[in-house]
Amino acid sequence: MKEKHLLDVLGNIDDRHIEEAAPAVKKSRMPSWAKWSSAIAACLVLFVGIGGFILPRIGGNSGVGDSGHGDGSTFMSYAGPVFPLTLKEENAAISAERSLTLDFAPWIPVWISNEEEAASLTYLTDAERQDALNAYNEWYPDGGRYESSCKIQVTDSYTLTNESTQNQTVSILYPFVSNLNSIDETRPTLSLDGNALETALHAGSYAGGFQGAWGNWAETHENPGSLNLDSIESWEGYRDLLSDGTYLQRALGDFADLSDIPVTVYELTDAWGPEENNDAGIPNPTINIMFELDYTKTNVLTYGFNQGQYNAEQGIMGKGFSVRQPVDRMYGVPYYIIVIGEDIENLTYQGFATGGWDTKKTVEAGVTIKRSESNLEDALRAAAAYQYQELIDVGNYFESNPAYGFELYFGLMKEHLMEYSVLSENAVERYDDGAIENLDVSGVSRVFWLEAEITIPAGESVTLDAASEKMPSYDFYCADTENKGISGYDMVTELGSNLNLTEQTAKLEDRGQIEIVRQNFGFDLANGITEVKLTEPHYYLEVKSNGKE
Repeated sequence: MKEKHLLDVLGNIDDRHIEEAAPAVKKSRMPSWAKWSSAIAACLVLFVGIGGFILPRIGGNSGVGDSGHGDGSTFMSYAGPVFPLTLKEENAAISAERSLTLDFAPWIPVWISNEEEAASLTYLTDAERQDALNAYNEWYPDGGRYESSCKIQVTDSYTLTNESTQNQTVSILYPFVSNLNSIDETRPTLSLDGNALETALHAGSYAGGFQGAWGNWAETHENPGSLNLDSIESWEGYRDLLSDGTYLQRALGDFADLSDIPVTVYELTDAWGPEENNDAGIPNPTINIMFELDYTKTNVLTYGFNQGQYNAEQGIMGKGFSVRQPVDRMYGVPYYIIVIGEDIENLTYQGFATGGWDTKKTVEAGVTIKRSESNLEDALRAAAAYQYQELIDVGNYFESNPAYGFELYFGLMKEHLMEYSVLSENAVERYDDGAIENLDVSGVSRVFWLEAEITIPAGESVTLDAASEKMPSYDFYCADTENKGISGYDMVTELGSNLNLTEQTAKLEDRGQIEIVRQNFGFDLANGITEVKLTEPHYYLEVKSNGKE
């Protein structure tokens, strides 16, 4: 698994120690080379964090159907359903027939040689690729290994008919669940009568909520907390999200412009200190910044700091960072303190031999601090640009930017900040340290829409196909549950669509790879029933490998 995939798995982990910070005014959006094992990473997630198990259980509805009935199983990771196509503006002249194909071709094991795998690492030097090949040869002494995927290929096909006597030019919207880290892989491709369509991307807000460090089991407590993400657990969650249309309208609207909010910016550059030296008792040279403020009149956002101290009663705050070494990826990147409201006072700094606020050993260190007056839009844009580049570097994009682009990332950052951070009436514990880089912008699930314009001639029909690879819902490999080894896939027939869908069918291409455990489609592999008509609002299919190649 590449690093960007690991970000998805670790999205709910928070090991920051967070203390109080005052909420303020709400502003919302207007209308490296080695692949990690996902199973191992998922197991590790269960033990990361402070105070115990903090990963929320996420998944589908709790009912279990064993003969084509029920609502499906509860999975620890819920991938979300396949949604139907919709029109940007309802058009009564257009009707549609839908045919959904679930193809398990990715489950067929494919031989990957060590040489092929190493050669694919084009971002490495020749020497590094040779090192990679040597490692692969050690791991896979047979010269390679068979590899398959739990994704499936989904083709969502629509026959769109123009019932009128005039040509109809419409904007179509195709929704899908993903996150920014994974969108390059999960983004569907749209084609009209076999010709690829150019599409614009729209992103919805974070499609979830927040819960306490121990999950929602603490609902009996007065305040269970809001330290962790609480992702949507079932298709009904998406039903509640999309049914009234407001979520889509926000996705199609403009992001708020924050240039009317004045701020004071402290930019810290050229930080220096001693080299890391465990023998000399300097394991982590750190610079701590201290300043005074009135917590009721001032909010502070930061970028680049990795520790904090907060004392509202005494009116002091501290921010600290490890002095980056020349070999560090973010060496030379500025640190930012963005002050909203009354300015901070009496800013001082001191170098220490290691991090933490109880350390006693000081060291010679320094940093250049530049104070300026700006606005929140420009100040955030400067910090967001560095954070975006960091995501690109960590995600192994290297020479190309991710498909969503900086402006969408920046807009979603602003939206998340103004909705949930210290600047919001809905402030949550997860963000009350004010750290911009800790905002969950790229890793959280949301609904996206692809928009394209098509013309349907009078009295004629066209075929629109949406092709994608769909991730399964699943329980983590190391979890001993009834769903261990089972992959779940689901779809909805009407949710979020204004199309007149006159008929819907589903087809299963099992490729001889699966055993059906639970479903409500009505497929029957033993009797050759692989195509069914759809009449219910929600369908699910839960399968496991039959062990055949």
